[in-house]
Amino acid sequence: MFAVDWAVKKKLRIYDSKKDKLTTIGATIEEFRKFLKKQKNHNPFYFEEGGGDSFKLLAYRNGDPVFTIPGKKTKDLREELKIEKSDEADAMILGLIAKNKPDEFYKFNEADILTCQIKLTFRNRCTTEQNMVREKLRLFALKNQVELLNLDGYKGKLLEQKEGVIKSLQAEFEGQTKTLDKLVKKHPYWRNYFKEIKGIGPAVAGGLIAEINIRNTSTKYDLCSYAGMKKKKGNQNFNHKLKRCLYFFADGIIKHRTPVWRDLYDNIKVYYREKHSNWSKGKVENYTRKFVQTKFLIEVYKRMKGIK
Repeated sequence: MFAVDWAVKKKLRIYDSKKDKLTTIGATIEEFRKFLKKQKNHNPFYFEEGGGDSFKLLAYRNGDPVFTIPGKKTKDLREELKIEKSDEADAMILGLIAKNKPDEFYKFNEADILTCQIKLTFRNRCTTEQNMVREKLRLFALKNQVELLNLDGYKGKLLEQKEGVIKSLQAEFEGQTKTLDKLVKKHPYWRNYFKEIKGIGPAVAGGLIAEINIRNTSTKYDLCSYAGMKKKKGNQNFNHKLKRCLYFFADGIIKHRTPVWRDLYDNIKVYYREKHSNWSKGKVENYTRKFVQTKFLIEVYKRMKGIK
């Protein structure tokens, strides 16, 4: 059996507990596929929850049983054994738990496959959207620049090429959105919860499914902190994609007048306005949204914990 850990330097550390051997390969689909082909028999693979979604899917599709465990459990054991953190140590600790306490792991199932597919699609979609925004800004800058240059007949060609790149990214983004829509509507979190909430579409639900690892979240307060809902000012280590999903959630419930959530938004806005008469409209709006987003996130935590 193999325990797999993602290394800092974009490598995979693979620990074979039977042979007590550690192998290092490049963290690419091609390298991991080659590794799987070299194995004569099917072997169970053990991963931490969270990262490595492509490798989990690849091992599963290869016919190998896949198991996952919350990262906190490997961290706790490493600290208990007083072992300094390293990629090699993490892979070996995963293998140690798999050998001695296999019941600590969750077996990869249909929902896990969907979750991994949603994560990969959602994050690729985010990357495409970011690239599209960058290209639009470059096009805007280029239009200003060419006005200052004597390019003869090349002005139109340059702008046409840049517009072509943007159209290509737009088509890619739309395709990823359609794929995400199909995947999300199959997921238990959508079928048993998110589809009930007016104003939440598959894109927002997909982001919540992709960015919230409920097995690796100990409390609702940890999740709120992870989403950047802390009141504390200054630099915070939070998930920007998840916080952005919550922003669009607030937009959705305001626009669609979603029962319960829109009422909460309206009531809290009046409360802040009356309590803090010196606040600007923008500050009242920001605090109101954050309050509603936090309450929603706590509700999401409870519901996700209850959905198998």
